[in-house]
Amino acid sequence: MTRSSAPPLRLLLLAPAGSAHTRRWADALAALGHAVTVCSWHDPDLDRSATTWRLSSAPAGAWWPWRVLRATGWLRREVRRTRPDVIHVHSLGVHGALSLALPTRTAPLLVTPWGSELRAADRHPGRALVARLALHRAARVLPTSREVAAKVANRYRITRSRITVLSWGVPDALLDGSDGTDARLTRARFGIAADATVVLSVRTTSPVYRTQEILDAFAHAAKVRPDLHLVLLTGHQPAKPGPARAQQHYLATLRAGAAHLADRITVIDQLLGQAELFALMRASEVAVSVPHADQRSSSVLEAAAAGCRLLLADIPPYRELVADGLHADLLPDPLHTTLADTLTAAAPLPSAERAANRELISRTERGSVQVAQLERLYRDMTRPGPGTRQDPA
Repeated sequence: MTRSSAPPLRLLLLAPAGSAHTRRWADALAALGHAVTVCSWHDPDLDRSATTWRLSSAPAGAWWPWRVLRATGWLRREVRRTRPDVIHVHSLGVHGALSLALPTRTAPLLVTPWGSELRAADRHPGRALVARLALHRAARVLPTSREVAAKVANRYRITRSRITVLSWGVPDALLDGSDGTDARLTRARFGIAADATVVLSVRTTSPVYRTQEILDAFAHAAKVRPDLHLVLLTGHQPAKPGPARAQQHYLATLRAGAAHLADRITVIDQLLGQAELFALMRASEVAVSVPHADQRSSSVLEAAAAGCRLLLADIPPYRELVADGLHADLLPDPLHTTLADTLTAAAPLPSAERAANRELISRTERGSVQVAQLERLYRDMTRPGPGTRQDPA
């Protein structure tokens, strides 16, 4: 990416530092010369020497009210110290709640709502209140899909002029890299047979992404397809003890239920780097993503660029992708039946459709283009003029 001749910006991302999305955008913005600080509720296990941006984590504490009080003071001190030109809040969970502690009119505020938090807010009045307050404080809201943009406008009454759809995109390095990676070496690394038809669940192993249902459908299809091999990604391990235990319990339940298929299922319990995961996608014939709700998932976009046949839930954000020209199979509920039937007949995506998907992603989802658009939004918001001031709290 090319640095702008304009002066660099001071950017504060109030976001989970453990998220690949946060790190990707922080890395890209820092590479453009901006001074980036990530303020995160959790302190993830990161290689700080490898980052070009500053990480500040909220003070730890066992007693929740005391920790929230300390975090409020910590965040306000970080704002005074960094004097940000723009504050960008990622997610409307705990980081959305923290954003309510920000001093008003300190800097223009953007919010990127995550689909999972908006879905949780549908069932929880407290979460819905946090989402509403955080969204109304923002000068600009940046969902990643048109469906979520419509929800923000209709349910939370955010004027459409303040909403910009901005996808996570796919990093240029993945789109422009060589296709010559030997899939056999990638498979051998993870103990997958060279002649297997690999089905990769591209999302974190969790109830949110319906991993149990994926496993049940695979078990059904595997009875008549001895070539099928399922790969599950444990993904990021939660920092809090409670969610970490819940994740381990879920994994143990999956393993126990699939013990009879242990030689045909690979669980990758390490966090893969971006290039490693993309190589695994390239070594897979089929990619599965079937949550009940989502936005424009970067994992799905990357799997499309890698050439996988895409088996996706029949939900609005994925319908958007198909309407935009993506070749994918949309699976309605009941998922156990539709996914099992599709896996039973699954074959590699034809070369023409692979090429078309890759061209579409390269043309519309290039990461450098998304970051450049984000940078333009930041600069527009720092210019004096109408529409740059935050709404009063």
